[in-house]
Amino acid sequence: MTDFPHIQQKRWPSWVRPRLAFHGAPVGILMLDRMPGPGLRPYIPGDTGNATTWSVPVRYKTVPELNNTCIFGAAGEEKTSAVVAAAKELVREGARVITAGCGYFIRYQEAVRAAVDVPVFLSSLVLTPFLEQVLPQGKALGVVVASKAVLSQDMLKAAGVRPDMSDRVVVFGLDDAPVFAGFFLEPYGDLDVDAVQADVVKAILTLQKDRPDLGMILLECGGLPPYAAAIQEATDLPVFDYTSMVEFFVDGLTRKPFKGLL
Repeated sequence: MTDFPHIQQKRWPSWVRPRLAFHGAPVGILMLDRMPGPGLRPYIPGDTGNATTWSVPVRYKTVPELNNTCIFGAAGEEKTSAVVAAAKELVREGARVITAGCGYFIRYQEAVRAAVDVPVFLSSLVLTPFLEQVLPQGKALGVVVASKAVLSQDMLKAAGVRPDMSDRVVVFGLDDAPVFAGFFLEPYGDLDVDAVQADVVKAILTLQKDRPDLGMILLECGGLPPYAAAIQEATDLPVFDYTSMVEFFVDGLTRKPFKGLL
């Protein structure tokens, strides 16, 4: 017999919206507008922008004219209303959680959270306080971001990162990783996955050499999860990213009865 756990209930759950175009895609993802320019730069498996990254169907919404240059600069503040509108639209379409494809969406975390009635976690940076809390004494968390130069204190505050965490939270930017920066910060040319992976791993090994007290690594950029396994193999450290955060919430939405032996 087909088992749809909610269908036999007398009333539909509150999260079932009327007359939706489709159902069954609970994760809403806000995306940057793609930067113009030559080159083929697809969202590869593991990237937040690749739907096969996720264990459940997701729905995407691009924020018009909010690209890398805009979100990194002062003009990004002008896009707050557009980000909020896109998040509201995702909720109207049936999204039960709202996340984003780029960690710098953290600048809109509070505005979106105030505007919708579903959980909002726009950046993997929100994992920072939790990971810092569970670190062993004497260990530090390495937070690897696309660009440290544009990561403001306000963004860290929005993620729940307090000033008293500074000794145990090490923010490391990939601004000077030439291959990564070329493809992700100032996009040009065709994406070379192997070259990006080697570049990112090399940069993080430099961080680990400078900070031998690292106990965990958190990746901010939505384009970094494809390289998480290689980073872990090279550093022998736990590595967390967007997928860690989103799948944690997905598990909370899709709980199944435990089956086993007594």
